[in-house]
Amino acid sequence: MAVALWRRWTTRRTGLVLGAVVVGLVLLGSVVVAVGGADGGSSSSPSSPYDTAEPAIGRSTEEYAGSADAASPLVAPAAPAPDGVTGAGSQGVPVGSAQRSLVRTAQVTVEVGDAATGVRDVRAAAAAAGGFVAEESAGDRGGWVVLRVPADALDAVLDRVAAVGTVTDRSSSVVDATEEVVDLDARVASQQASVARVRALLAEATSIGDVVAIESELARREADLDSLTGRLAALRDQVAFSTVTVDLRVPWTGDDDPTPAAAGFGPGLAAGWEGLLALGTATGTVVGFLLPFLPVVALLAGLVWLVVRRRRRTAQAA
Repeated sequence: MAVALWRRWTTRRTGLVLGAVVVGLVLLGSVVVAVGGADGGSSSSPSSPYDTAEPAIGRSTEEYAGSADAASPLVAPAAPAPDGVTGAGSQGVPVGSAQRSLVRTAQVTVEVGDAATGVRDVRAAAAAAGGFVAEESAGDRGGWVVLRVPADALDAVLDRVAAVGTVTDRSSSVVDATEEVVDLDARVASQQASVARVRALLAEATSIGDVVAIESELARREADLDSLTGRLAALRDQVAFSTVTVDLRVPWTGDDDPTPAAAGFGPGLAAGWEGLLALGTATGTVVGFLLPFLPVVALLAGLVWLVVRRRRRTAQAA
């Protein structure tokens, strides 16, 4: 009886110990998972301010003007943007009190009596306004001329072109390029300051490695500056000079239609006589063409005849 009680008590104690061990392992696993999750969330942040720094060489102009200038040891911090400009790549650049930059174009279709005269008058109208002819073409039935004239003289040029003939169609369009001009102005100024900073660093460089790296960066920034300057110059040219396309057309009057032949004995006799003359002319042309070949043909025919005759005589003698 005592042995049975001892075995029963031992079995219960073993079960309690195992249960306690299992509960302890579960709690320990929960703590480990919680601690690991906290470490994983914090490990994504850089351990030092230099972990996320990117090299300055080879980045775009806009990025260089911002955070890359602060991270690169070769480039000084970027200068602050001019007042009233939100940034090179920002949307909705505030124009403030800037003068509006408008790109104006016009198309005019004019009917004229003579295409060459119309082109000459249109060119004179452009020259009188201080403009020039960009393209032109003229033919018997019309022509077209592309003019570049000062924007403030566009209306006067259109009136002079309309006076050349009869206007059948006229249209114009205006594109507001103020924001783009202001944006390009700001980007050019920022890029010029960036180039000046890199040139200053180049003057202070002492090692060959620094000189090579700075010269490469300077060449890239100067290329970006040239691109921006060219775009700004082209846009300002479109604003300063308007484009006028003039289409000149000569009305069709039907004068070029062939006159129908008259009917009757007299017209028929005249047509027959003209046909006979044409036939005689053609015959004479053919005879004159073949006449130089007659001696050659006669010589060849004589040779053939002699050969045939000798063969016949040889056959008869045999």
